[in-house]
Amino acid sequence: MAEERNRIRKLNFIKYLKSLGIEVHNNTKARGNAGFCLKNRIDISKNLSDEDAFRVLLHEFAHFVHYKLEPSLLKNGGSLGILFDTDNTKQIENELYELSLKIFDSRILSKIEGMKKEIKDKISEKKDLIKSFYPDFQISKKFREFDRYIRHSDAKYLLKYDRVIIKKFWFAKKKLIGITSLKKDFPDMPESFSAYLVLKSLERKRNRLNARSSKIKRYLKKPTELFARFIQSYYSDYEMTKLTAPVSLNLFEKLKEQNYYRYLNDKEFILLLNDNAQAEK
Repeated sequence: MAEERNRIRKLNFIKYLKSLGIEVHNNTKARGNAGFCLKNRIDISKNLSDEDAFRVLLHEFAHFVHYKLEPSLLKNGGSLGILFDTDNTKQIENELYELSLKIFDSRILSKIEGMKKEIKDKISEKKDLIKSFYPDFQISKKFREFDRYIRHSDAKYLLKYDRVIIKKFWFAKKKLIGITSLKKDFPDMPESFSAYLVLKSLERKRNRLNARSSKIKRYLKKPTELFARFIQSYYSDYEMTKLTAPVSLNLFEKLKEQNYYRYLNDKEFILLLNDNAQAEK
């Protein structure tokens, strides 16, 4: 019964979107993640349940509403100043980012932070080990003893890469060396030097995680994404939205009453959301 209800809700939403001239594709993997909106086209993943598809359609529809308000969003992610018709956007950005984190699967960011902490602890361990042999060792300064040793060893390639294939001459056999096989590949290497190579590898992993975390946060802070998740939350969990983003909600509702946002006051859309609310009950 619930499955059939969710299917009908999704189909009714798609029918409404098509009535606005939006091309809807729901039998693809969708560009991006669960959904994608580009001008008058919305794609949602075929792998979504009907219930999740409804939420994604709402999110992508918010992008469409934004596009009609500010076509330039395709170039730069849009402007909160235009979206909320105000020059005071800092508080709105802070509110909507906090709200977005509640909607977004923040387990990804939490996992990244956990991995970074684990790497930090391992770097500290390797640093302490090296200092037991070289008390003056500092990560931020040149490790001269290591540099003198490594210049004559194939292990020097592991300062930049975790795994490397070595082939010195065209007739020679290829040899694979790596951070995880240092003891086997270089049995005579001093423990302090192998620890330093591992430390540099850990730093590379940490840098990659930092870059990934920054990329996700930049994506979440795009005005168009903040607005889409606000709309998603507004129509699915009003109380949480009011508690988390009171200033944004107040501005939004005043502008909505003035028909600032196209389609959000359409009778068909309101009926669609009322049917959704009844279904949730």
